[in-house]
Amino acid sequence: MKDLSKYYTLSNLLIGVLIFLYLLPIWLFSYFPTQDGISHVYNSHIITDYNNPDFEFSDYYDIHWFPFPNWLSHISLTLLMYIFSPLFAEKVFLSLYVVLFPVSIHYFLNVVRPNQDSLVILSFTFIYNYLLLMGFYNFAVSVPLFFLTLGFWWKYKDNLDTRRIVCINLLIIITYFSHLISYAFVLFSIAFLTVIHYRRDLKKIVLTGCSVLPGALLLLVYLPSSDLLSGRLPEIGFGRIGGLLQNLIGMKVLVAYNQNQSWIAYCVFTLILFLTIYTLWKSRMKLLKENTGQTLFLVLFCVLFCLYLILPNNVGPGGWVNDRLLILSMLLVLACFRLSENPRWRRVFTGVVTLLAVVNIIYIGILCKRLNTELDEFNAFVEKVEDNSVILPLQFDSGGESLKVGIFVNGANYYCLDNGCINLGNYEVQFDYFPVHFKPTFETPTNEKEWVQTVHWRSEQIDLCDYADNVDYLLLWGDPDSDKVSKEIEACYSLIEAKGRLKLYKGRRER
Repeated sequence: MKDLSKYYTLSNLLIGVLIFLYLLPIWLFSYFPTQDGISHVYNSHIITDYNNPDFEFSDYYDIHWFPFPNWLSHISLTLLMYIFSPLFAEKVFLSLYVVLFPVSIHYFLNVVRPNQDSLVILSFTFIYNYLLLMGFYNFAVSVPLFFLTLGFWWKYKDNLDTRRIVCINLLIIITYFSHLISYAFVLFSIAFLTVIHYRRDLKKIVLTGCSVLPGALLLLVYLPSSDLLSGRLPEIGFGRIGGLLQNLIGMKVLVAYNQNQSWIAYCVFTLILFLTIYTLWKSRMKLLKENTGQTLFLVLFCVLFCLYLILPNNVGPGGWVNDRLLILSMLLVLACFRLSENPRWRRVFTGVVTLLAVVNIIYIGILCKRLNTELDEFNAFVEKVEDNSVILPLQFDSGGESLKVGIFVNGANYYCLDNGCINLGNYEVQFDYFPVHFKPTFETPTNEKEWVQTVHWRSEQIDLCDYADNVDYLLLWGDPDSDKVSKEIEACYSLIEAKGRLKLYKGRRER
């Protein structure tokens, strides 16, 4: 037992060191390369400076203060921008996420079964997952909130006094304002575990339901006005199971910047598979004590994993449903594993997962450095753009060296920080689950509802010459794949600067 005590002290120290290491990619470089992250930064900047007389945001944008999900990152970044610059505020926000992630997993695992620190170390490999690097900041933060909420409820489920009921509802509400999927599944998880745990105690089931009802009611506030209910209902099917199982084996949610990340992803899956086999073997041999919590969370994992296999990837305008569920279920299954009490076994396993976590973050750092070189190239003309300008971005090289993350898709937002510029590639304005929308009177490049998608991906459908009177600058990245686009740019816009893949043109807007 004394040896185990030393092990737990060492593992806690390792967790602290790993948190420090996992913060480095955020702080060592000018930019944190994501696809949508810089868009959240820009729109939070709009909210912060909406009434700033030096900027013209209020002439172009409306702020929708409806209590929809996805507010958490915007509110957090907005508040941080009252103190820090936009890009520095993003670094602080991401740092809070990196710290919260292992802390929440540590809390959750210790609530279910104490002294599982080596599994916390394994969870570090999920911090820089594909969805975070896509810039889905709200969902990223909702993952640790999911486990904090579920862990808090499980710990106090039998002693829910008024103070704890308030706390659990606050956690549920914060999760709601982070992301709808994590919110929905934390409610589902609490309901599911309540029913199977208290299956012979109807009174307890009712009391638990009533205790989380205030937080659950937010769903009824949002859904009636949401685009999620528009169109046809999502189809549940089995046709994609093969591909989804391949994604599981390859842990595709851990591969984002470079195909070489697959080696680390396969190692993570191998460790999870080993832990699964080891736990099943030990349980069958009855060498480990039964743990009711682990058994129930195993059942919950099986349900979530089945949903991962049969749910569609898109529900309304929301996507990546399967990837989101895979991340939640893979972290949840950690609570089901049973580790040996042998100190030597634990030291070896801890050493293996620590090495994997360190290799992972070193490689993430290397890739961030490479992508920062490209982002430096992309942002070469930021200082040449005048304040309060309208920028039309056209990009024909969305990812550069990045494998799956389009780091340039929303890159024009870098040109609109701290200068009041208006980005016509601001994709958030077209969705009801984001707060910033263009005013109804704003003249868009096309008449489509999702016209920003046309700007990003179908620019040949825009009459660039006709729209030149509304544009101060056209920011071109890469070579147009349409002769029509090239000819209209050359005919109706004046080249200011050119460097490599980047060109900056002057439009004909009168100011």
